[in-house]
Parts: sequence; C-alpha cells; structure tokens
Amino acid sequence: MRHKPRHTRAALPVNGRVWLAQRYAVDWEELDDNHRIYSGPRERLESYAIFGKPAIAVADATVVSAIDGLLEQTPGKFPTDISLDAADGNHVILDLGHGHYALYAHMQPGSIKVHANDRVKRGQVLGLVGNTGNSVAPHLHFQLMDGRSSLASNGLPYEIDGFRVTGKSKGTEEFDRAEADGTPLAINAINPALSVPKGLPLDQCVISFPPAR
Repeated sequence: MRHKPRHTRAALPVNGRVWLAQRYAVDWEELDDNHRIYSGPRERLESYAIFGKPAIAVADATVVSAIDGLLEQTPGKFPTDISLDAADGNHVILDLGHGHYALYAHMQPGSIKVHANDRVKRGQVLGLVGNTGNSVAPHLHFQLMDGRSSLASNGLPYEIDGFRVTGKSKGTEEFDRAEADGTPLAINAINPALSVPKGLPLDQCVISFPPAR
C-alpha cells in the first residue's frame, strides 16, 4: 500500500479575521501497485485506490461533530455551488484535548460510525474515505487545528509515529496529470527507503506505513 500526501494551504477570511486552518493539512491519496491513483473509468468512485478505506482516530478523543448524509461528487469534475458549511463533505472533528482538534473530511455517505460526544479510542474506525463536499477525487483531508471549526481556526503541526519514504513525485504538474489521465505517477524512487520516526511527510513524497499489529 502506498500513500501520497499533498499539503494544502489556504488563508480564509472568516468573521473579519484571516485564518490558516489548512497550514499543515494533508490530502491523502493512495497509489496502487502500478503507481496509479485510479484504474478504470475516472468518474467511477470504485476506480480509486483509496476509496472506501477506513479513516481511523489518531488518538483517544471526544467527537465534537459528525456530519453525514451528503452525496458523493463525481470524480474529475469540480463541484459547483458548494456552500462553506458543506465544503468538508461528510466529516468528523475530534477533540484531542489541550486545545487540539482533528478534522477528517470528504468521507462516504452512510459510513460515519460515530456521533457527537462519543468517546473514541486510538485506531477506532470513524468512517470510510469518499468524495463528498469540495472534492474532485476521492481522498482523505486531515488536519490538526487549534479550534473546533475547520475554517475559523489555525492549523497545527503534528508527528506520525513512523513511516518510510519510498519515493518522490516529479512535481505537482506530474501528479495532476496522473490524477487526470489515470496514468502511473512518475516517481523518483528512494532506495533504500528512508525510515522516518516521529515526523510529518513533505509534499509530493510517496510513503508507506508498517503493517498494523
């Protein structure tokens, strides 16, 4: 299993103040064994390697909100008439404590397994990756932030316990081409792979996780 993170950043004016909620956000996508983001018709959700994969809690936490019921978008087409409150699609926000919150966005309708005020354990499945809200292809948008709002907050850095960097794409244009055409992503391989304990992957890196125990 290979994952390719894409960091996103957007300064958002909300209630007269500019926020950087997505400062350290990652759009997680998955590559198949042939380095393709999807195989089959582009507009078919099931063509995408990451579609339907579980989104899991990063820590013991309390559910702040859990929104479900929004319909999937058609991959390959930019959504229109998406309101701000629907931009995250079906999503879950967790209160991690100490003023830290986690957002999981764009999940499948009917897949959210938690409700507001639920207590969840690290590793617990929250829902399944989909393509709802402001999304052009199935992916999991994840961010840590200093407030309960996914927009009116500022992004926070975080560490992943461990991962291996197996390669790096040849740039955003190459990634966008692979996502548009369904062709293998051009990757500069890193051999041997670089093991990273306690870190955050950089943009355009291709990484893998150790098998779950």
